[in-house]
Amino acid sequence: MTTNDCNMEDPLDILAEWLVWGSLEKKKDLESILLKGHLLIEMIIDRVLSKNGVEKYEDFSFFRKIKLLETLEVVNNEKLRLVIPFLENINLLRNKLAHEVLFDINNGDFEKWSSDILDKFEGVKFSKYTYRTKIVHSFSILSRAILDINN
Repeated sequence: MTTNDCNMEDPLDILAEWLVWGSLEKKKDLESILLKGHLLIEMIIDRVLSKNGVEKYEDFSFFRKIKLLETLEVVNNEKLRLVIPFLENINLLRNKLAHEVLFDINNGDFEKWSSDILDKFEGVKFSKYTYRTKIVHSFSILSRAILDINN
């Protein structure tokens, strides 16, 4: 698939931001939001890789998928360049949660990641912002930004 083939907005992409938010909104603890959000972002990355003709990525790690994403020739290279550090940072947070017994989800890193996304990208605000809902919204807004690299 060429870049031009991806230039038209997919109707399913329009729903992605809302679907990610809706999937995370029910989660109350930050660890669940991080784990589920990471999975949802990986599904969004998979969609972009597939739409760009990348094959056999399903068994790759999240990190390797980010590296593949970086190599794509997309319509919006600037947005791709902005998205990559956020993907790398959420992967680091997820890995710390999974592999470090003393990792504290409330150490400020997750909140900073979220605030930086809300500052950098536009998105739909589906509910009143609280500490938790800002983080939930950051996943939905990031998902939309990832999909927008083809538009």
